[in-house]
Amino acid sequence: MKKPGYSTEDNLHCSALEDALIFEEIGEITMKRMLLFAVSCIFIIAACNTNDQTTSQMYVKVIDGQGNGIENATVVVGNQAGEVASFLSTDDVGEAYFHVAPSNATVTAAFSCYAPSTNRTYYYVNIAYDVNVSAVTLTLGTCDQITQRVNINVTDKVEGITYSEVTLGPITYSGSSVTMDVYDLQDDGNISVFASGYDDAGNIKGYGFALDQPAVDGSVIEVAIDRTDLNQNTHIFGNVPLNAVSYYAFVALLRKHAVTNLPFNFIWGMAPLPASMTTYSTGGFADNNMFGATVSVDQDSDGNADADIGLIRYLHDVSDQFFDFSLAPLVPGNLTFNPGAARRPIISWSNNDSGSTMQKLSLDYSSTSPQRISFNYTMTVPASAEGLVFPELPDTLAAFRPETYSNLSLETVKFDGPTKYDDYLEAIANYNGRFYEEGALSSYNYSRISRLP
Repeated sequence: MKKPGYSTEDNLHCSALEDALIFEEIGEITMKRMLLFAVSCIFIIAACNTNDQTTSQMYVKVIDGQGNGIENATVVVGNQAGEVASFLSTDDVGEAYFHVAPSNATVTAAFSCYAPSTNRTYYYVNIAYDVNVSAVTLTLGTCDQITQRVNINVTDKVEGITYSEVTLGPITYSGSSVTMDVYDLQDDGNISVFASGYDDAGNIKGYGFALDQPAVDGSVIEVAIDRTDLNQNTHIFGNVPLNAVSYYAFVALLRKHAVTNLPFNFIWGMAPLPASMTTYSTGGFADNNMFGATVSVDQDSDGNADADIGLIRYLHDVSDQFFDFSLAPLVPGNLTFNPGAARRPIISWSNNDSGSTMQKLSLDYSSTSPQRISFNYTMTVPASAEGLVFPELPDTLAAFRPETYSNLSLETVKFDGPTKYDDYLEAIANYNGRFYEEGALSSYNYSRISRLP
């Protein structure tokens, strides 16, 4: 089931899937005190020598995982050291405009909400460092509750079908008459339903769909399984690391920015990987397709996975793919967390791949006492960065200042082609967070590590 605030695309992986793609939650070294002290000194020196020139303006848009603007989110613009320059609340379409902003700006968006279904308050923070573009889009989670359920009736019109499945967004139910929650809407506010029919041996015999249906609570959607023009595609796994422990791979359908996850197009398991995977493609449903493959690896040979490497591709048309794991950036290392002062933690690491484009960190924390709260922080930095200081927040955001964490992860990302950090930021702004619509960002590889406290 989808968690409040789940974002498919901003997380950039099955964080993407996260992100969009709800198959699994994938999910972590204390340095010596002297090293932490040295890191702290480096950041203090850097802060003291920051040259706070200004640009003409800074336009910030804050959206949720579906691309909708978030009203009353707080946007903070600071200098390179993260010191507050100014802050505003977003308007009714999620926008905030700053007349002046420092160069190499630190841009922070924050939003909190209460979810009655989980009796929990969620705090979301998204930070972009070293921003030198005039517009940037940041994605945050929300606490929108499921208010729509639709009834779906399936009619089998293909010989040999003994049971059927219905897929709506991230969820699949078995049966010919089901009631399903509506999690994600298309850009037009509608939903599309996919139905699959199988024989007793589990072979898919046919499919059908109902496109662009109104998402009206209690409505009935009729779907006929009347198509048999399934095409098979073969995707080959290449250059699989010898220390691979486990894997997963998928092909998902996209229609008007909503994701449909078909179970028969998803595989997972323990190493060794198969030589290839077979998926099915159909005509008339998707306007884009999402391909992904990830392996977990054991770098220190202790029998446990300690890093992930993988790839994501967005393609308009389905085709056979070669999933080449050698294209992934080198795995980063030495991820450390120092609580710092004034609830401004210092995070440092080693980026071992100079050819990467950008890096993304995620910090999560949850508690049930004295109240049920969850914090999610996302921090985006250029490939050259090997550390950051959490930015200063105004007193109105005191509750958002981190004190500890439950899990800290770092992802190094390499896009196909000569994409630079500013290119990434500009594309995110221009395409309202839908970066895969920008050709240069439609394919990327990543390496990820994480640590526990």
